[in-house]
Amino acid sequence: MRKILNMDFNWKFHDGDIEVTNFNSVHEVFDNPSFMKSANCGIAKVGYDKHEWDEVSLPHDFKHYKSEFTKEAIATQGYLLGGIAWYRKEFFIPAECEGKSISIEFDGIFRDSEVYVNGSYAGNHLSGYTSFSYDISDFVLCGENNAIAVRVDATKYEGWWYEGAGIYRNVRLVIADRLKVKYNGVFVKPTVKPLNGSLDGPLDGSLEIEIELENESTISGPAKVVAEIFDPNGLKVNEYTTIINVDEYEETTVCLSGDMRNIELWDIDSPKQYHTIISLFVNNNKVDEYLEKFGFRTVEYTVEKGFLLNGKPRKLQGVCVHDDFAGVGTAMTRAVIRHKIFLLKQWGANAYRTSHNPPSPHLLEACDDFGILVMDEVRLMNSSEEYLGQMTDLIKRDRNHPSVFIWSIGNEEMAIHGRKIGVQIGKHMLRVAHKLDPTRACTYANNGNWYDITIFHENNGLHMDVLGFNYYVLRSFDMYEKFHEKYPDKMLIGTENGSAQSTRGQYLPRECENHKDAYVDSSMRIMIWSNPKRLYNISAYGETYTTWGATPLETFRTADKDYVGGYFLWTGFDYRGEVVPVNWPSTITRFGLIDLCGFMKDTAHHCRVKWSKEPAIHLYPHWTFDENVGELEVDIVANTEEVELIVNGESYGRVENPKWDIVQNFVKYEPGEIIAVGYNNGQEVVRTSYKTAGKPVKINLEVINLREYTADGEDNVFVKVDLLDENGIHCPNADNLISFDVSGEGEFLGCGNGDPMDLDHEMNPNRKLFNGLALVILKTKRQTGKIKLVAKSFGLEPAELEVNVTLKATDILVEESRMKGVAPKVAEPEKDAADNAL
Repeated sequence: MRKILNMDFNWKFHDGDIEVTNFNSVHEVFDNPSFMKSANCGIAKVGYDKHEWDEVSLPHDFKHYKSEFTKEAIATQGYLLGGIAWYRKEFFIPAECEGKSISIEFDGIFRDSEVYVNGSYAGNHLSGYTSFSYDISDFVLCGENNAIAVRVDATKYEGWWYEGAGIYRNVRLVIADRLKVKYNGVFVKPTVKPLNGSLDGPLDGSLEIEIELENESTISGPAKVVAEIFDPNGLKVNEYTTIINVDEYEETTVCLSGDMRNIELWDIDSPKQYHTIISLFVNNNKVDEYLEKFGFRTVEYTVEKGFLLNGKPRKLQGVCVHDDFAGVGTAMTRAVIRHKIFLLKQWGANAYRTSHNPPSPHLLEACDDFGILVMDEVRLMNSSEEYLGQMTDLIKRDRNHPSVFIWSIGNEEMAIHGRKIGVQIGKHMLRVAHKLDPTRACTYANNGNWYDITIFHENNGLHMDVLGFNYYVLRSFDMYEKFHEKYPDKMLIGTENGSAQSTRGQYLPRECENHKDAYVDSSMRIMIWSNPKRLYNISAYGETYTTWGATPLETFRTADKDYVGGYFLWTGFDYRGEVVPVNWPSTITRFGLIDLCGFMKDTAHHCRVKWSKEPAIHLYPHWTFDENVGELEVDIVANTEEVELIVNGESYGRVENPKWDIVQNFVKYEPGEIIAVGYNNGQEVVRTSYKTAGKPVKINLEVINLREYTADGEDNVFVKVDLLDENGIHCPNADNLISFDVSGEGEFLGCGNGDPMDLDHEMNPNRKLFNGLALVILKTKRQTGKIKLVAKSFGLEPAELEVNVTLKATDILVEESRMKGVAPKVAEPEKDAADNAL
């Protein structure tokens, strides 16, 4: 039977390359670096001297781990250098695993990697984003300690954003019988069958399940394959069975199919998921068991109604996101990823583009669970064996996720799109993608003069299933209409839109930014400051954007057409790198609607309010300034018919609220209270307000999205940190240095404040507030109990917070895992150097 072992703990890390790796061989002559023999990579041997290595857990981003900011690094990588590093780990495999198939699975390593097991070379991988697996059965010793070493070369980049470095995703050891389901070897194809012709009524369905089996043994003869189907409540609702003949050392594909009754749909508002357990029997003995989740849903692309999910129009309210977060860099745990998706869902986003690379499996799991549609994207548009292989890996891994509604075969490939070579490559990729997954459409994120480029593609036989367009040439907002006139039968999606910048809480000029020298000269040709009064200052008002970009509200207005399926705003979150137009010491971009810590900017509230189905309103700025500040711009964004601004009891009048714009006022500042009110049919339906804060007197700690926590050594608690005055009012301008102490069944993982210019190390347990806020991330240990966080700052009343860790590791993993195969088990804490014993 298949067993899956968590391999994320107790790794050793060495920063820098190691020249002599081939030692501990049969003859000392092989210590010479030019003599590489089989199994003589000494770093990957048990007992290697590792006393100077750091102990780390995975996921691990060694660029963030070091955080050695330098002007010598490039701005697009957040002024952090890459490099070469080694990881190693020792582990024990029980004697009863003798004769089993043993493989190791990596969800992602950035960037190029070499893997060695017990001195033997196991394989190398070039992509920093795709998942991969190695069969290491021949290299391991059962009943003994084993060692693995991974060399990571992150000196080269794949993108123009911060990409991290190291084993930044999860790792598993899989032990199975020699006759088993292949890695990513199950494809579930659900079909929805309305009983009365409508998706609103009773629904039946059908399933077709393709199962790839591999036999690495001398077993031959009959075998039974069983697929049990379980509904969203975990109840068994069907079972498909077939008998096949297996040949020794051969691969076989099995197809099972059958009808389903009274199915429930996966939807944005109700993400119902089914799962199948594939069992393989030989001589009535179960030899393998493999779990796969899936969902029933329909997707259509129409000119008349736009994008349809389960027969209903759904405007794609999406965001583009890079892999990065405060406190951890790209080493985002499952909990960090789910936290980010929770935040997006909370303020109304319903779609996510994996810009511009294959995502973590945990990302798709979270989108499945929360009801977020996903545009799943390859790293590069290329039809070489290497890149077709990467696309194949992506599609085979992700094609059962109900959240994935479309594949993107490329992004802004200016060197080839609109040219014959691009047409040839695109047609080849489409053929491969459609063969791997005939159930989903493909798109391409076309930029620049995409109108003419698309005409060239169409005239030369490159027909994308769905046309995707990035931005507008020189803010020409009539381009969609122009395209629709040319191709009235084609729906389009704004695959990348917006590209406005803002800094959370920054309403007044920031001294360190308010001069032209702070900006890259060339960037001044591509940036627009729509408000000349704040020239060279990227404020919270969201008035700075690229020459091809737009504000979110301009994007909504442009996409408010039936033949536009939706849009993906650039970007959902701030991320390190791509700091244009700001030069050093800025290391974080300002493109995000949410900052790097997950705190909403005012532009995110624009989206939240306009996307809301209920009356909603947002007012900014806060109302705590120096009394001599003078006149302030006060903006209201609402989805009501009318709005009213009230300042210190004085009304500025009830005015009509534009559908896709803000209501702007200019108010002389006086301390007190500012209120915004929304009206429908002449009646108040929503209001919000700020009061002027006094001097801060105490620290406030608040858990974001409090839930049950798991003692798995990997779960995370997210704590917002701010200061309150004597009346309990939030102090929005506070910049105090806060220190943190963690005790009990948890530890400090990292922190941040969202300041693009803060160069302090995020793994140090202290942080200055930036415009009143900071974030602390805690990590659970592997015992249930309480985590205690204490926050202190000079001259302030300290704060304490306790969180209960109640779930045991096996509980959460069995219940929520969607790893490929059975739910993984976490080993008991190690008793000696051979950790993670089964």
